[in-house]
Amino acid sequence: MSEGELSRRAETFGVETSYYDARGQFREVSQDAVEAVLDVLARSGPPLGAEPHVHVRRKGRIEPIYGVCGDGTTWRLTRTGRTVASGTCEHGAVVLPEKTKVGSYQLQLDPPGPRPQAVLVAPEAAWQPKAFDKGGRVWALAVQLYGVRSDHNWGIGDFTDLRDLVRIAGRLGAAGVALNPLHAIALDDPGAISPYSPTSRLFLNPLYIDVAAIPEFPGAAAGLGDDVVRLRASPQVDYAGVIPLKLKGLRIAFEAFRERASDERRADFAAFKAERGDWLAGYCAFMVLRARHGGPWWNWPEEWRAPSREAIASLSESAAADMEFHAFVQWTADRQLAACSAAAAEAGMPVGLYLDVAVGVAADSADVWSSQGAYVRELSAGAPPDLLNTAGQDWGLASFNPRVLMATDFALLRETLRAVMRHAGAIRLDHVLGFNRLYMVPHGFKADQGTYVRFPLEAMMAVVAQESQAERCIVIGEDLGTVPDGFRETLAGWNVWSYRIMLFEREWTTDSSFSPPGKYPAQALVSFSTHDLSTFSGWMSGHDLAVKHGLGLDPGETGDERQEARTRIAEALRRDVAAEHVSFDDIARFLARTPSRLMVVAAEDAFQVADQPNVPGTINEHPNWRQKLPVRLEDFSNDHRLTEIARILREEGRAFG
Repeated sequence: MSEGELSRRAETFGVETSYYDARGQFREVSQDAVEAVLDVLARSGPPLGAEPHVHVRRKGRIEPIYGVCGDGTTWRLTRTGRTVASGTCEHGAVVLPEKTKVGSYQLQLDPPGPRPQAVLVAPEAAWQPKAFDKGGRVWALAVQLYGVRSDHNWGIGDFTDLRDLVRIAGRLGAAGVALNPLHAIALDDPGAISPYSPTSRLFLNPLYIDVAAIPEFPGAAAGLGDDVVRLRASPQVDYAGVIPLKLKGLRIAFEAFRERASDERRADFAAFKAERGDWLAGYCAFMVLRARHGGPWWNWPEEWRAPSREAIASLSESAAADMEFHAFVQWTADRQLAACSAAAAEAGMPVGLYLDVAVGVAADSADVWSSQGAYVRELSAGAPPDLLNTAGQDWGLASFNPRVLMATDFALLRETLRAVMRHAGAIRLDHVLGFNRLYMVPHGFKADQGTYVRFPLEAMMAVVAQESQAERCIVIGEDLGTVPDGFRETLAGWNVWSYRIMLFEREWTTDSSFSPPGKYPAQALVSFSTHDLSTFSGWMSGHDLAVKHGLGLDPGETGDERQEARTRIAEALRRDVAAEHVSFDDIARFLARTPSRLMVVAAEDAFQVADQPNVPGTINEHPNWRQKLPVRLEDFSNDHRLTEIARILREEGRAFG
């Protein structure tokens, strides 16, 4: 393919042939990599030109649509086949009525144009509580749910722990509890347990179910007590033990439910199945077939590689009990999580549950199998080389196909948002930069050999705003990494809050000092670190650097640079909170003084944990997603470290109520 032809084809598919990395260095993508990306996109989407051109209009400013018709062309605006407005093009424009309701529409032209036209009418912005409109500032406690220790759980934190944690956090003055993604994982590989590499973002991880809280579960009569005690005492989450034990307990509970459930419980189960419909049926079918055939679904028998509604319906008859079991598990998880959300509402918490939406799913996942074509599994989402990950990142995740999103009115994005928002007061969009352009690595290429694929940012933001308002849910965009010019301003225009990490908020163009609290934006979440970065204790001690060196990873920072950063943070704390030395209490006070609406305190920082939850670039080389907190849940309220932080935040005006 000639260079000119390659460039034209890349532009057609939104594939970038060059980009600037985090260091500002110009990178030209190899022709082989560009052709590999184009090949995948060309054969995995609809015929070129079949996807509609999407016009976004916002309530209160529904501007004319130019460039789609000539004077005298008639037009109709339709929704689900029904005409809601019509007219004639004037001055080369379609003028929509100002009263057009929020929703998705098709624009029909006579004579028709060369490609379909769609219209998304969005709210002015994403939703937020009125308290934040008036400058309210609050805080939330962040916890990796799997790592919660308690006297009742089965070796992994569960939804009963979460409900209790919500109440504890509320009494401490927290406005919410922030959590790792609760998405479903496959459960047939104890090593593949990353919450950011799920099998489905539409459903929940069964391991978080409190089996003992299921009304039909027989309790001690199930004979699982010895295993529960052993797993509860393990220093880290023992997934190889937890997974079979939980599944055994859930099977026992399911059989008991089938035998003696109340009419009320049966009716609620039926209502859940009806509500989740084909999405649930597809997920259950995948779980049944995965247990039957194992391995990636593209290696399954031919008849099961590409599902049809008829095939899934036949499986629902031939494997009825197993299909019902997985539906029962998801119903149980949903209702237990709903109880946690209800506890937050009862406590009057203005945020409640703050849940995470992973950037993609595993390539061999239920979501990819159920919605083939909507994802591009032959390309892995990742990130180009940056200051902390100098070799680039290949996350091994399948991401949305932008052309299919447009052709299906963003159906899968909508369902993903709804699935997480249904019990959340706030959500975090992991790597929201991917809504603008996503770095993709073709299979067989190294992490630094990928390139960016553009997505319809404005249309995706419109969908986010639609769903946010419908579910009354705050949206926070994790906008860390190589941020394009103007991107954060676009998010702010849609009222999607920024995600600001103190470790990164420095005056890089001058003396690298830490930015003062007043420089943080109001429309943001602020925290010291993230699950992928060092904890405060690990950062101060240099433990994270030692861990990465021990794993053969480049930490992107020398010991001398870290010492310089510690000096700078001490200066910032002296300047802004009159601190004589560096402690996390002083960090909390510093962050509390920012105008940012939501401040997050990680439990690992409060309890002085040195290890970070996850070390990027590792899978099983480091105990990622396995570490338990050093403090039992029952002792949270009495732990002086946490109560002192809560006192400081109340003093600084962060406590709600």
